[in-house]
Amino acid sequence: MKNACVIKKCGVVSFTNEIYEALVIFHEDSLMELSIEDKKTGETPFYLHFEARDAKTAHDNFQAFFAFFCDRRPVKERLDVIAVKNRQPMKLLVSCTSGLTSSYFAYTMKNALDKVGIEATIDAVSFTEIDKVQSEYDYILLAPQIAYKLPEYRKKYGNRVMKVDSRDFASCDVNRVINRVIRLGRVHVA
Repeated sequence: MKNACVIKKCGVVSFTNEIYEALVIFHEDSLMELSIEDKKTGETPFYLHFEARDAKTAHDNFQAFFAFFCDRRPVKERLDVIAVKNRQPMKLLVSCTSGLTSSYFAYTMKNALDKVGIEATIDAVSFTEIDKVQSEYDYILLAPQIAYKLPEYRKKYGNRVMKVDSRDFASCDVNRVINRVIRLGRVHVA
């Protein structure tokens, strides 16, 4: 890391290296944003916002942030097309605090599967809606913003609930998440 800068008035910590400029932004009510911008392209390959409700979730999110920042060549996982094609069409529900970022993630997942001709239903909702619609889905994927709710939802709905890794969510590595769901299905489907 070449440089770190703290701007106390704004609640911002900035980091730079040869490739990235990264920001940690602290908002009121324990809300945080973690973003990394590619200096050369201006793209944002990593973005995550969350409420720092518990130490483990905050730790996992920061760990994913710094791991991505220090990784010189982050590579997204390839979709295991054969494994996906050899199973019934999936019905996935992605959930976050409001349903907004999970909607984008669900859209990106659906696009990835559509590109290779694989049928799937992927929807997104706020966590307040999970109980109403969960019976329509094979798996429930919790975004990092609500990862702290994993024990609660596992108690209600069993092993079909999983949390999406912070780095995968923030960098939109949907193939890795889909592959993980496929592996989970192999373990739990007789």
